[in-house]
Amino acid sequence: MKKRIWPVTIAIALLASVVTFAVLLNVEKNMLSDYERGPVWVLREEMPEGTECTEENVRHYFEQTMVDKGMIPKGNVESPEALVGMRSKVTMPRGCIALESMFTGEKDMLAAMNAPVIAGCKAEDLYQLVSGTLRKGDRIHLYTVNEELGETLLLWENVLVYEVFDSAGKVIDSTDGETAAARINIVLEKEDAEIFYGELYRGSLRVVKVC
Repeated sequence: MKKRIWPVTIAIALLASVVTFAVLLNVEKNMLSDYERGPVWVLREEMPEGTECTEENVRHYFEQTMVDKGMIPKGNVESPEALVGMRSKVTMPRGCIALESMFTGEKDMLAAMNAPVIAGCKAEDLYQLVSGTLRKGDRIHLYTVNEELGETLLLWENVLVYEVFDSAGKVIDSTDGETAAARINIVLEKEDAEIFYGELYRGSLRVVKVC
């Protein structure tokens, strides 16, 4: 009778060993995965709010580094080139991991508006037009001046410059830093367009470019 018990005992022991070995392998795998590293993009230096990401500066502002995968947040930027044409929503310190939610682009601005329309005007009609250096994608603040009261009031902030044209009516490329803007198109809410043209007619509009 005892001879029959030994094979069963050995089989159970072997099975227990196999199960234990499998469990240990799984635990080891999970422990190692906790220390696996992955790439993220971080800021080389502080990026002020409203900074535009361009093909020229993305590699200057961002550098890739490896961190534990458990530290990689959701929505992290996978490629700086994907940010070209976008602007920072907030000021980001050096060493900050770049997240997609920290940047906004033209599509985001248009999506946030109720009824966006394009309003156009001659550059000369906008007093102090930053020496004609406005370009597509720039943001501007528009002010009105009440000469009688001597007051300057902010009408709209962070207005998107939709397109810029030279004196021949040709679109000026964003990389062109020399050609003076002769005409610009901006994006406003439909309800603000009438006010815009009224202030434009009065010659009371002032422009400040968001740096």
